[in-house]
Amino acid sequence: MATIFRKDDKQIWWITYYHKGKRYRYSLRTTDQRIALKKLKKLEGEIVTDELETRTRTPIAPFLEAFAGHLTATRTTKSYKNDISYLRIFFGPICQALVPKTTRNRRFGPGENSVPKDRFKGRHVVVQLLEDLTPNAIGTFINARITRDGVAPKTANRMREVLHVMFNYAIRQHGFRASDKRYPNPVDAVPRLREEQHVIRFLTLDQIDQQLHALVDKPLLRVMVATLIYSGLRREELLWLTNEDVDLENHMIRVCKKTVAGETWWPKTRRNRRVPMSSVLQGFLNAHRPHRKAPWFFSTPSGCRWHPDNFSGTLREVNRAQGFPWGCLDFRHTFGSHLAMKGESLFKISELMGNSPEICRRHYAALMPEEMRDTVEFDSRPRRGDLILRNEECA
Repeated sequence: MATIFRKDDKQIWWITYYHKGKRYRYSLRTTDQRIALKKLKKLEGEIVTDELETRTRTPIAPFLEAFAGHLTATRTTKSYKNDISYLRIFFGPICQALVPKTTRNRRFGPGENSVPKDRFKGRHVVVQLLEDLTPNAIGTFINARITRDGVAPKTANRMREVLHVMFNYAIRQHGFRASDKRYPNPVDAVPRLREEQHVIRFLTLDQIDQQLHALVDKPLLRVMVATLIYSGLRREELLWLTNEDVDLENHMIRVCKKTVAGETWWPKTRRNRRVPMSSVLQGFLNAHRPHRKAPWFFSTPSGCRWHPDNFSGTLREVNRAQGFPWGCLDFRHTFGSHLAMKGESLFKISELMGNSPEICRRHYAALMPEEMRDTVEFDSRPRRGDLILRNEECA
């Protein structure tokens, strides 16, 4: 029914068997004869009880190419690039989708194209088949990233999540079967790391005035920063605003999917939303005059859409000269934090900012102490001891 043997002169044991008319042969990955016999007995039992699942063989390079195509269809451009970056770090450039593209410094003008160096060369996880990727190999690589490169637990967990999605795709679309039946998705056997409590940074009302005052001589940057502070938009949401998205008459900003010049953009969560303008923001936007020939509400002087890194770099230079440590994410947190301190519900804040209520709870719940104190009050009846004390005081 099934036999074990040693291939060539090596000490590793192999197994061969027939199942449903097909012949299978693979390595048992052990040099111990007792372990090999134990695996043989287990296999024969599964064949007799018809519980044997044939072992799949998924070549890793073509699979990653197909998975990259899946990510292209289901992720935003930025999320796709981030996920591909994690896969490139883990596997290396083993297929066309994971080969790094040539880069050019957009900020300092044209120059020679260059291919980024592979900083992890010699450290990638090398496997020929997806079935050869074990939980131990995944955990070892992630632990090495923490100890050797000093990455944060959040970054390590993000790599784990990308690999988890990859295996789920392999199970659904390629019929992948893990060798360990306890973990159909091998990443489930890799524990998630505990992340430290994230402390957000936001501007006080006085700091908002200081920031906007420092940009008085840069009106375009000033109105863009004001929009980030008073609407809570993400950086790319701001830079992708078109003239049709900003409705000054109805005091509304629309954050939605759009296609401009053949390029399609989605919000981060792939959900469209509307953000009302406050009276302060309305004043800033009314004074702004968009470029006449550009579709963008906030465009560069030449009428082009701002590149996110160029915008952040320009703002960073101005703030660094003033000694301000703030950035676009801090402006977004300023919007949510002040709404929370004002007593608005976390559900409303999440709808306005395009986040889940759970994320808003982690970021802003601690800023709502007074509302929480009122929430726990539910029994205001006088206690018997209180009545006795009051009667004694009256006597």
